Amino acid sequence: MARNIVIDASLVLSRAFLNLTGAAPHVYLLFLRRRRLVKLGRTGKEKWVIENNGEIVFPYAEAENNFGITRPRFQRAIDQLVEHGFIDIVHPGGGMMKDISKYAISTRWMDYGTSRFIEKQRPKDTRGLGFKKKEPLNIGNENVTRASNASVT
Repeated sequence: MARNIVIDASLVLSRAFLNLTGAAPHVYLLFLRRRRLVKLGRTGKEKWVIENNGEIVFPYAEAENNFGITRPRFQRAIDQLVEHGFIDIVHPGGGMMKDISKYAISTRWMDYGTSRFIEKQRPKDTRGLGFKKKEPLNIGNENVTRASNASVT
């Protein structure tokens, strides 16, 4: 993890960043701390690029244990960061399956509040895990036709 976090002044003054609430700004800084920047390009034309973009992991347990951010607050912060264009969820993990989520730092925030902004939300979980509603039990003769019901004694 990086010792220093470099933040562009335009990000801090952006409408998207100023609209973040709760733990979202703090969580974003923690995400920036997890990125690895490398210089690419020829001498004099180097460009800093996030080497691990799309592979950034930040477990809920780590947010809670190391930074005191409860799971519901962490989830709300991630939702805000995705909705405002600061991060994208590349792979939605599943805590029950020990499958960790992977994130990417995004620049969609630059277009926040304009017609060019690409809206995203947390992907819906379609795996059907967790508690499921049980089908009601069919007890008695309520599902038996009238003709067969007459022969039941």
